[in-house]
Amino acid sequence: GRYHDWISGLSYFEPLDLAVAGLYLFLTLELLRRCVGPGISVVVWLVIAYCLFGRYLPGFFGHRGLEWKLLLEGLMVSPHDGGLFSAPVQVAAVYAFLFVTFGKFLEKSGGGEFFFNLAALLAGRAAGGSAKVAITSSGLFGMISGSPAADVMTTGSITIPMMKRAGYSGRYAAAVEAVAATGGALLPPVMGAVVFLMVEFTGIAYSEILLAILASSLLYYAAIYTQVHCYSCRHNVGKIDSSLIPALWTVVRTGWVFVVPMGILVYYMLKGYTPALAATAGLLALIAASWSMASTRLTPHKLIQGCVEVCTALAPLIAAVAGAGILMMGLNITGLASKLAALIFSVAEANLLLALLLAAVVTIICGMGMPVVAVYALVAVMVAPALVDAGLTLMQAHLFLIFYAVASYITPPVAVSAYVASTIAGERPMAVSVTAAKIGVVAFLLPFAFIYNPGLLLIGGWEAALFDITKVTGGVLILAAAAEGWYHGDLKYWARGTLVVAALLAFSAWDIAGVAALLSAGVYLLSKRFWPLLKSSVAAKHGGLANPPAKTMKGE
Repeated sequence: GRYHDWISGLSYFEPLDLAVAGLYLFLTLELLRRCVGPGISVVVWLVIAYCLFGRYLPGFFGHRGLEWKLLLEGLMVSPHDGGLFSAPVQVAAVYAFLFVTFGKFLEKSGGGEFFFNLAALLAGRAAGGSAKVAITSSGLFGMISGSPAADVMTTGSITIPMMKRAGYSGRYAAAVEAVAATGGALLPPVMGAVVFLMVEFTGIAYSEILLAILASSLLYYAAIYTQVHCYSCRHNVGKIDSSLIPALWTVVRTGWVFVVPMGILVYYMLKGYTPALAATAGLLALIAASWSMASTRLTPHKLIQGCVEVCTALAPLIAAVAGAGILMMGLNITGLASKLAALIFSVAEANLLLALLLAAVVTIICGMGMPVVAVYALVAVMVAPALVDAGLTLMQAHLFLIFYAVASYITPPVAVSAYVASTIAGERPMAVSVTAAKIGVVAFLLPFAFIYNPGLLLIGGWEAALFDITKVTGGVLILAAAAEGWYHGDLKYWARGTLVVAALLAFSAWDIAGVAALLSAGVYLLSKRFWPLLKSSVAAKHGGLANPPAKTMKGE
């Protein structure tokens, strides 16, 4: 009833209530400044000032103003419109807490080593095996950990030195790890916990979101694999020491401890149980299974250590989502959200592509140094309505923003994953982030691909899905080769430019042009692969005929 009183303009807080609310706000802002940095803190202060003094602004961005007393009351009692106890805070406090705890306990029981062994078994013998092991292990661990930065710290401490020993430069090794770890926030079943917030905002079923994003998240990793493969072949680096590749039986014997709780977690989530119940069941199964082996046992000391690390990891997240909640409330009650949406929609009326570019830039800027959940909470209120009004489905609009919230982790100048990886590698953060952006170039283009090819999100029937997935997959592989500049030999600049254009056409809605461009690019790349073999075969054949044995005269 108090929330309805508040939205009706009725003030009921006593002086003591207002003092407590003011103290909550001050502590939240200070925690935000210390844990996340001054950037988002300044934005929050500006929105608070806009709430209080917006009445003095003329024209489109002016509003009737809000009293300080009503602002404090709103921050405490308006969970639907934002505030200190809004949906993002609830998601972080319940879902993110449980899944981060699951990831930390998995790490403490030796899960990082298991993912490394599994990745080494799957990809260790391939060209560029050490980098592919890093990509696979980071993706597998990122499926559960929910935090790209934590993923880099966990798997990167093993994979980055391994890649450097295999011949990669420290800068490239750190960039590969940063990009691979960042993509974990896009992989089902957890998606960095942002999927649960999307369910809250959109009302779309959890399983439907996971199925929709599956193809795009796998294409993200297919692009990294292809690019790393081309780089490794071009520079002849990345061979992994065969002694580091475990036997299949070793992985199975030691890994079932981790497979069982993860299987239980996925089973409960796909069966429609609440994420909290699924995470709790998986967590209990992990603790129980860990005691089956001495090497994986979660002792009381490890459990306490894990709990401390969970609290340390969650402090910046809670602060950031609380700040996002303040922003959400300020944007909603002043009408600034609808004004920004109207501004983007006016751009979209003229050009949808321009509106999408604007939405991408806004999301990346908001994501500088912010957790994915907090970034998405902000742009879901500020930007998503405009994209939906422009004609996108809820699924397209929100997944577009999630992709760019994740991509902000490898986008200069504030690329959190790249900065963490650079610390492990001992390289300059900015150089690593620039290289990471190059390796992860597909992450910046895939959202546009599923906007113009909705079948990629399983929208429009299985025929459309099959066609769009096939077309975009071809574009992704071609773009990865063009970005690296190598495919069975160096690609000249004109060839790289042509391949990039072919990939962009494959991502576009021009199906005929896209298919024609893919076929042309495919013929060119296949010729690079097979023409030298054919030429050497013909040369060998002609060489044998060119010098036939000398004929002898009769009687000689």
